[in-house]
Amino acid sequence: MAATASAQTPSGRVYQAGGDWVQEVTGTLPATKLVRVKSSAGSIKVTGGSQSGITYTVREHVRVASRESAVRELSHMQFKTSTSGDMVSLVAICEGDGRGHIDFEIQVPAQTAMLKMETQGGAVTATNIAGKVEATTGGGDIHLDQVGGQITVASAGGQIDIGKVGGDAALSTGGGNIRVLEAAGHLVASSGGGNLNIGSAKLMTLETGAGSIKVLKCLGQLKAQTGGGTIDLSDIDGPATLESAGGGIKVGMIRGGLRAETASGPIYATLAQGASFTDSRLETAMGDIVVYVPEGLGVTVKAMVETARGRGIISDFPELKVSQSSGMGPREAWAEGQINGGGPVLHVHTATGNIEFKRK
Repeated sequence: MAATASAQTPSGRVYQAGGDWVQEVTGTLPATKLVRVKSSAGSIKVTGGSQSGITYTVREHVRVASRESAVRELSHMQFKTSTSGDMVSLVAICEGDGRGHIDFEIQVPAQTAMLKMETQGGAVTATNIAGKVEATTGGGDIHLDQVGGQITVASAGGQIDIGKVGGDAALSTGGGNIRVLEAAGHLVASSGGGNLNIGSAKLMTLETGAGSIKVLKCLGQLKAQTGGGTIDLSDIDGPATLESAGGGIKVGMIRGGLRAETASGPIYATLAQGASFTDSRLETAMGDIVVYVPEGLGVTVKAMVETARGRGIISDFPELKVSQSSGMGPREAWAEGQINGGGPVLHVHTATGNIEFKRK
């Protein structure tokens, strides 16, 4: 059974704000498990709190010269609310000449089980929601924080800013930057060309068309790919697969296996002791590779430099046997041996550059 609370925008107070004429409408609705907000143009802001019901303020904006023109344009805007079972919907439609938009500001109970927000153009914000959140915008920014469940967000090109999330997170933007403070589950983040700046998550799958990728902490497996930026990881517990079409790669600490490849740029990797360390491969077409190996971590090294610049391969470990070709001009260099008694195979290769193995 569906009940329509307001078929069209009821009369509200009309006033000027900056260059806009604004009609403001307020109202209340009973709490439901699912809250859905949709706008053809305008921002959406939802805040969870201790109240038992839903309260809203809707501001309809038009940019015209006179009050008479404003009233005429506002009549082309529709706002309606409806309830059906466990769902309440708030929908705004702009039918004018494109000079208007409708902004939502909504307060819901913090224990709301699911929140869906959609706008064809405008910013989307939600904070302090215990359940799941879905957010979509045709081009605005998205900001979520203090969400207990999983989130799914998408923007055609805006920035995505995520605070704390208690579940999985799926994020995508056509070109903006993505920032995440903390996600308790699997984080999947994709940007057409922006930078990815990630605090921590359980698992990560990260991709950007051209930007850089930076991660502070990953508790498990990590996959990262960029079309041309750098990759900078601080502390990784699980295995990592990294790929850049043209940027340097730096891994501050990794306990699982590492596969890192870049078409151009250096690779710096700090290995750490861990029972999960597996066969690894570091490779760059042009650049130096530096690997830090701690006491207690056994690895079997197979390294090669096709065109050495300088000494070719340098090692702090005498158990590595380093060789190089003789003669004038560019030289090849290669090294094999077992560090700390040997273990998983560590392949290290650069087409042009040097390789260095250092004690951590």
